Amino acid sequence: MGLLGLMLELYDEAFPDLKPTKAAFAEELVKGVAEFAEVDFPGVVNTREQVDQAVARFENKGVDLLIVVLLSYTDSLIALPALRRTRLPILVFNTQQLAGVTERTLFSDIIENHSLPGVQDLTNVLRRVGRSFCILTGHYKDPATIEALRGWCEAARVVAFLRGAKIGLLGYPFKGMGDFRIDETMLLAWLGVEATQVSLGLVAEYAQAAPPDDIERQKATDRETFEVDSDVSEGEHEAGARLEWALRRIALEYGLAGFAPNFAAIMEDGRIAGLPFLASCKLLGDGIAIGGEGDAVGATVVAMMAWLTGAATFTETFTADFKHDAIWMNHMSEGNWKLARRDEPVRLVRADFPKTDPATVNLTFALEPGEVTLVNLATVADGRLKLICAEGEVLDFRVLEEYRTPNFKFRPAMRACDFLTQYSLAGGSHHMALAYGRQAATVEKIGAILGVPTETLATLLTRA
Repeated sequence: MGLLGLMLELYDEAFPDLKPTKAAFAEELVKGVAEFAEVDFPGVVNTREQVDQAVARFENKGVDLLIVVLLSYTDSLIALPALRRTRLPILVFNTQQLAGVTERTLFSDIIENHSLPGVQDLTNVLRRVGRSFCILTGHYKDPATIEALRGWCEAARVVAFLRGAKIGLLGYPFKGMGDFRIDETMLLAWLGVEATQVSLGLVAEYAQAAPPDDIERQKATDRETFEVDSDVSEGEHEAGARLEWALRRIALEYGLAGFAPNFAAIMEDGRIAGLPFLASCKLLGDGIAIGGEGDAVGATVVAMMAWLTGAATFTETFTADFKHDAIWMNHMSEGNWKLARRDEPVRLVRADFPKTDPATVNLTFALEPGEVTLVNLATVADGRLKLICAEGEVLDFRVLEEYRTPNFKFRPAMRACDFLTQYSLAGGSHHMALAYGRQAATVEKIGAILGVPTETLATLLTRA
C-alpha cells in the first residue's frame, strides 16, 4: 500500500519540530502493519505539488491501496486534485498518536493530534466531487483497528486481482436460467473481470493432443490420491484426464482465472469426449475457479474468494433440511476436493447424470466440518451488481453415497428458514461460492472498494 501522510504547510514555520515528529509517527504506522502489508511511505507531504508527486509514485508502483493519514491538521485542497484523479482505491485511516485526553494533556499534545477537522474537511470535499473512498477510524495500537486495517488490505489485494481476471466461457449460459445472466460489458466495467469465449473446438483439439506420458502421470496421481471405483474403466478415466490437461493448458496460455463450462453446450457440440467434471474438481483444488452451467458470475465470485482465502468452492442450496435446521448443498459435480473432510476418502466415480459416451467421471466427497462463509454475486435492479454473504458452518455430515457428487450440509448463523427467505428477498441467485472462515467483514470491504453494495444476512455473532 502507499501511505500518504499529510500535514499543514503552515506548521513548518509555526512548529518546526512537528514534521520530524509526524514522520516518526508515520514510520510507526508502517512498522505496525509490516506483518500483512508492504508499505511505500515517501515522507510527510504538505503541499499540492508534493501530494501530486506522491500519488504519481504510488500509481507507478501499482500499489493495491492508497491510505491517507492526516498526521496532524491538514487542509483538504492540497490533496483533492490528486485524489480525485487517481484510480487507486482510497482508504482514509482516521487515527492519531494520542490514545486519550485528560486534564493533564499538554497544548503540544493537542497540536500534534488534532487531525479530526482535517479528516472531515477532506471527506466532505471527496463526497462533494463524487470521489469514492473508504474510511477506518480507530487508534493505531488498538488490535481491533489493526485487524480492520488488515481486512482493508486483504480486500484491496482481491480487488486488484479481480481487475485483471479473465473467465473462460465454455459454451453458453444454461438455457432458461436467468438469474446469473449478465451483460459482459458491465462485468468488465464494474469489476474489471473479462468473460471471454473459449472455443469448444480448441478444448477438443487440446484434449486429443495431450501427451500420453502426461495423461498416465495424471491418472497415476489420481489413483494415489483418490479411491477409484472398480467400475471406472481406463478409457473413461483417460477421457477425464485429457479434459483436465486441456483446460489446464488453456488456463495457462490464456491467463484465465477460471472457467464457466456448460455441460449441455458441450454435449450439444459433440466434439469433446465426456464432460469436465473431474477437471472441475481438480482445477478448483488448485485455485482455478469454476462456475457451473456457463455461469461466469459464479466463477468470478469463486475466484474472488479463492484469492482471498486460498481455497474456495462452487455450490448451491439444493434441498432444505427443515428437521435439522440446515440446508443440503450440492451441484452437478463441481467441488473443491481439497476442502473434503479428512476422515474419509475422496472417491473417483462415474457420474450418474448426464449420460455420455465415454461415461463422465467425477469426484464425490463431503466437506470438512467448520466455520464457513457463503458468498453470492447477484445482478439486481437496473443491471447493478450486489454481493450477498452469510456466515455459518459445514456440519459433520457424511456424503450421500447414492448422490455421486460433492455434497454436504450447511447451517447458517440464523434459522435456516429465515436465511432462505432473506436470501431470496435480497435477490440472491442460485450459484454461490463457499470459503472457510468468517469472511463477511472482508467481503463487505471488497464491496466497498468496488462500489458494489453488500448485504450480510447472517454472521456467527448473531446466532443464539
